[in-house]
Amino acid sequence: MKKQLFSCLKSLTFILLTASIAFSAYHHMGENDSDQFISVYPAKENTKLDSCALCHSGGSYEKYPDSGKFITMGSCQWCHYKYGYDGTGNIVDTLNPYGKDFHYHGRNADAVKAIESMDSDNDGFSNIEEIEALRYPGDPNDDPEKRIAPFRVYSKADLNQMPQHKQFMLMNTHRSGDYYAEYTGVPLEDLLTDAGILDTATGITVYAPDGWSTYHPLDAVAEPALYHIRGTYPQATYYYNAEAETWCDYNAPMCSSFSHGSIIPVTGGLKALLAMQRDGVKLTPGVLNNENRLDGSGPYRIVVPQKEPCAPDQSAKSDNQDVVWPFTDSWDHNAGFCTRSVTIIKVEPLPEGTTDIDVMEAGWDFVDNEKIIIYGAIQRQTGSVAGQLYSLENDTHKATPGATVTIVETGQMATSAADGSFQLDNVPIGTVSLSIKHDNHLMFMLDDIKVLENENTQLPACTLPEITNSWDIDNDHMMSLKDLIHWLKLLAGLDKH
Repeated sequence: MKKQLFSCLKSLTFILLTASIAFSAYHHMGENDSDQFISVYPAKENTKLDSCALCHSGGSYEKYPDSGKFITMGSCQWCHYKYGYDGTGNIVDTLNPYGKDFHYHGRNADAVKAIESMDSDNDGFSNIEEIEALRYPGDPNDDPEKRIAPFRVYSKADLNQMPQHKQFMLMNTHRSGDYYAEYTGVPLEDLLTDAGILDTATGITVYAPDGWSTYHPLDAVAEPALYHIRGTYPQATYYYNAEAETWCDYNAPMCSSFSHGSIIPVTGGLKALLAMQRDGVKLTPGVLNNENRLDGSGPYRIVVPQKEPCAPDQSAKSDNQDVVWPFTDSWDHNAGFCTRSVTIIKVEPLPEGTTDIDVMEAGWDFVDNEKIIIYGAIQRQTGSVAGQLYSLENDTHKATPGATVTIVETGQMATSAADGSFQLDNVPIGTVSLSIKHDNHLMFMLDDIKVLENENTQLPACTLPEITNSWDIDNDHMMSLKDLIHWLKLLAGLDKH
């Protein structure tokens, strides 16, 4: 009994967590605004429009005065930067054209209806036309005539099946502390080949979920700040000095194998890597902390070696530069180009007539589920997913029509037919998850669905869980915290059924 109850609780906990995943990190007023939008367009719930990016723009700021370097942010982090966690900024400064129209028309459900006929972003399509087409009405670069660029989703299992590459190397930073480490992962060149990169591709832009992005050309170029994808990097030398221990971490297990001046051998050579482990340990998943900064570097990090190998130099912010290796701006500081918690790889340039996926907003779900998406100048490789939905009524299975079936990673949707069947076509190959929603049933999730090229993945028949059942002790049609606490107490023997 307890084993069955524990299984039930795992499902219940997952439902509670996934239902709030979009706003779990921040409890902000955007939830109320989203409710206004969804009350007018209930079918758009859990689509890409059900997010901060509907009304909020991204933005950029100069890294430090006169640096000429800018940090680009997605809508969430830009809002926190401009408006502040304390709410002292001007919220209008964070809004895109659609968000401003919504704001100035009353910021309620009536405002959503009132601006339907407007063309907020001046792209030639009314707001309602874009909403119906699942395009952002506040983004002039996203319109109904554009097709989503080809893309592919990789899971951790997919990546683990690919040949792994190990390399011990120096991560040389500008300011935050240097270190030696052994990284393990998939060479980016191999990953892009597997994704079907096109001959027209010239480079990639990689994105972290906080909006940070870095461009990498496919082939080596002279520009010091551009780290290439194809081929190998120069062999490195191990640099050690006792004085440098104050700013360089020499604690990696592999450090004991080398002495100052030793050549660092790497089988296959140093490569641009999608790293999954550091020193044999999985990378810590990234989170956005209270200072609006990314903590952690996993589950995946882009790792590029030094183009011009050098010693670990002193931090640029240190007052003590009278050391063995003082900060030298012209030295190779590769660590700053190793994007942490990368979730999306855009292969440039996009094929003609296509548009970006939601590069700034999808990332946190991908971090949680250990997935990465590659899109852009790659082959359009697709398959289909089909299934059958039932309800259990008086111990009899009956077909369930009218359920909304959504590919979580892509937003593609289908509705179950009168016989309960559904089919989703043109689904990018890879490993995806399905969410199934119906008014009279709890949301149901199916994970780790493998989509193969030109094949129809037929799922086992699914019986949807009823809303009214013994889990829902207050019969409010919600799996609430109250219900969860009750069942946890029951499991612990502190409550009676």
